[in-house]
Amino acid sequence: MEIKCGDTGTLQAIKNDFSFFTTSEGNPEVFFEIFAQSPDYKELPSLKASFYTPRNICYKLRHLSFIDYFGNGLTIIDYKKNTYKIYCLQPHLRHEIAFLTILALAAERLDSRGMHRVHGLGIEANGKAVLILLPSGGGKTTLLLELLKKEGIKLVSEDSPLINSSGKILPFPLRIGVSYPDKPQGIPESHLHLIERMEFGPKYVIDMDYFKDRISKNSLEAQSILCGIRCLGAESRIIPLAKYRTLGEFIKNSVIGVGLYQGLEFLLQGGLSGIFKKSGVILSRFKNSCKVISGAKTYLFVIGSDRRRNAETLWGFVAAYKDKS
Repeated sequence: MEIKCGDTGTLQAIKNDFSFFTTSEGNPEVFFEIFAQSPDYKELPSLKASFYTPRNICYKLRHLSFIDYFGNGLTIIDYKKNTYKIYCLQPHLRHEIAFLTILALAAERLDSRGMHRVHGLGIEANGKAVLILLPSGGGKTTLLLELLKKEGIKLVSEDSPLINSSGKILPFPLRIGVSYPDKPQGIPESHLHLIERMEFGPKYVIDMDYFKDRISKNSLEAQSILCGIRCLGAESRIIPLAKYRTLGEFIKNSVIGVGLYQGLEFLLQGGLSGIFKKSGVILSRFKNSCKVISGAKTYLFVIGSDRRRNAETLWGFVAAYKDKS
């Protein structure tokens, strides 16, 4: 993938988001051009909307797609030429459109290669992976930042580690998000950025360069899988969980992909026939999920209201495994 943008701020923000994957080598197959200017709607064809999402309105014309962000931004996709042109005058929206478009495209390519995302936190401990599937607001980032203070812990992904057909866990580290106004402490300002989003409000993001020495680069066996459940009180504990219940969480967090950005405008680009073709991907996600679960120990992680205590509980669990090995 090649990305061109005349605005250095937007280009740098995208590099920060995907710094783990950037390279100057290889021959790009997809081409992005990002323009810091308003869309010129007068030059566009008169088309009826194909479908709507909460973020945009999508139009189709043969091999072209036009994704309109309610007059504030526009993406024009030419599927024959594999080109993506983004027009947006607003810096935060321009960055978000580019980030989400690249993420949706990457997810589609990974799915086609049998590597699927899981909505959860992935870490490496003692050469094996620990997956933690948490409900929304479960404090993944707080847990991760506390764990990364410990010796021997590496990041696989804060939000979406990959699983393959062999049941292995693969790294997919993207920027780490922290809900506003909980500004993370101890992170240099050069690696910490406040961004505005179309949905869910602003948040702080920490770019991957800050953690570059703590990122796993290995294909890992799944040592254990923890499925989180919220508790109203301060209780925090980890207890064994049946594998069939763990599979239910994987169906939600990987097979269906609740919590993952799927890019509805891209999933629907082929219409109903395109959705039907996705059935093969759904089956592949299910098979990979079963393979990962079969080789791991599975647990229930009771998450209380005290985030520090939750982090201590998780570290105690991980440390016990490290001591046994």
